[in-house]
Amino acid sequence: MSQATKQDWAAVEFEVRAEDEDMASWLVMQCGALGCEVKPAKDGQVLLHASYKKEELTEDAMRKVVAGLEEYGLSPSLSTLRVRQVPSEDWLLKWKEGFEPFRVGTQLVICPSWRKDSLSPGFVEKRKVIVIEPGMAFGTGLHVTTQFCLRALESYPPTGDVLDVGTGSGILAMACVLINPNTRVAAVDTDPVAIEAARENLVLNELEGEVDMRLGSLESVEGEKFDLILSNLTCEDIVALLPDYVKLLKPRGKVICAGVLKEKFAKLENAVSHYPLTIEHTESMGIWVGSVLQH
Repeated sequence: MSQATKQDWAAVEFEVRAEDEDMASWLVMQCGALGCEVKPAKDGQVLLHASYKKEELTEDAMRKVVAGLEEYGLSPSLSTLRVRQVPSEDWLLKWKEGFEPFRVGTQLVICPSWRKDSLSPGFVEKRKVIVIEPGMAFGTGLHVTTQFCLRALESYPPTGDVLDVGTGSGILAMACVLINPNTRVAAVDTDPVAIEAARENLVLNELEGEVDMRLGSLESVEGEKFDLILSNLTCEDIVALLPDYVKLLKPRGKVICAGVLKEKFAKLENAVSHYPLTIEHTESMGIWVGSVLQH
């Protein structure tokens, strides 16, 4: 077990309407949850189980969760709201129960580390395998926004210099290297736990030295130029970073964006119109929208 997972967790559980599952899951993740499990409940409800670092699930964090849900009209059933402690071993078991190998697009298979040796050649075929060790970093490949980015890398193959912003587990950076081994990839994240997890995943995939992992913000790549930027972030974060992306992109460079709620996509469109960028492609994924921007 890595150092990133040697700790106890806390979980918030509550019920919401089944049709509000995606939005509620997104909101708890925005409020610091590092994982979210959903189970059917009675009377058209679902039970959300959101996992947090124990020390980060404070009263203030709880207030933010409830306030966020209420802001979007998703008031939880307070009679079902509860908090409980989850030992790290139990948390990892939950991961293992719900994380099976799966295909993304036509070129990739995402596989948890404990299933690597049992992958069948028939399942993998000619695909590249990305092995992921569950840790506290975002990016297992299970979320639709991550899968959009992975599929987009097939339609817009990485070449030259690539920057992965908010790399999390490093899954997108590793996908770039596997799709095109000649790609030069830099990846940044302000979370030291994420950088640690990403480096561990590079080792698992025998890709040490293939991705330049940097702890920090875009200041760590100031003055460099990229053919492609990967940006699986919130709408607010992407909008705030657009001026930096314009400076970092080479002529005709692209940005693959995800993590934007459908109801906020107009905000991104408006922001893009103020820069020398065009929206080349969009894709709707339930409550989410993915897009590709071109310089």
